[in-house]
Amino acid sequence: MAVTAVWLSGCAENGVMTPLGPVAAGERSHLISFFLWMLPISLPLLIGTPWIALRYRRRGGKGKYDPNWSHSVAAETAIWGGATLTFLIVGWLTWGHVMGEDPYKPTGKDPIHVQVIGSEWKWMFIYPDKMATVNKLVLPQHTPVEFDITATGAMQSFWIPRLAGQIYAMPGMGTKMNLTTGDTTEIFGFNSQFNGAAFPLDKFEVDVVTKDQYDAFLQEPKHPWAQLEAAFKKTATWSGPELFEPPMKDYWMKVMMNPSIATDGGAAILPDNSPAQKDIDKAINQDLHLSQLNGGAQ
Repeated sequence: MAVTAVWLSGCAENGVMTPLGPVAAGERSHLISFFLWMLPISLPLLIGTPWIALRYRRRGGKGKYDPNWSHSVAAETAIWGGATLTFLIVGWLTWGHVMGEDPYKPTGKDPIHVQVIGSEWKWMFIYPDKMATVNKLVLPQHTPVEFDITATGAMQSFWIPRLAGQIYAMPGMGTKMNLTTGDTTEIFGFNSQFNGAAFPLDKFEVDVVTKDQYDAFLQEPKHPWAQLEAAFKKTATWSGPELFEPPMKDYWMKVMMNPSIATDGGAAILPDNSPAQKDIDKAINQDLHLSQLNGGAQ
């Protein structure tokens, strides 16, 4: 267990235990409180099972053999009373935390709106009337953000571990996520829903920057929207972040109602010997190699 804990500590740099915003900080607090409240149930089981096996073993055990024992009020109270109390407390905490941190509930006034379209195996971010990006999300620090999220093709799960929990992105449906950013940083977001051949590549850059840097980002040179629209349909994976002109008005809503507008879909299953699958395999191997060189354990 100790070796496993040390090994998993490599995930901490981009994990839920190192939050960068109030929503993620609340989720870390929830995890810790749930863990502590579950100890009264898990510890007696983990400790008691080997203790009973040793004490009452057939040969060499020192436990007293009592074939007529049938009931103990103290034991019943400890076993059932403790478990019942723990589940009531954990249930109450869960309800309070879920209702208090509803992802559809705004986290502040005048949030920035970003529209999200997930596809195999890439992410499009639309800043309405300003720009569109692929695999790159830039947000100003200490600012409320509201995401409108949908998907094409296979279902995905939108997750930025250090800012908020995951929420599903589904074709033909729209979901929301609200959060508030923290200090400036460079992190990653992921698709946490396994959905096919290039799933390991399904991640995106997240840069939390100053307000001036954010305004400058919106003014950066952009590729034509038609170029993004054409490539997004036929390209399974995206080689890197790119910036584009904004789409037509209500484009996100139209994609939500008819996912085939943004992509042909159905790309999650490819023949093993197809050129597209071979290219994906090479990209996955290269990505894993770079992660190992950088010390990542993602």
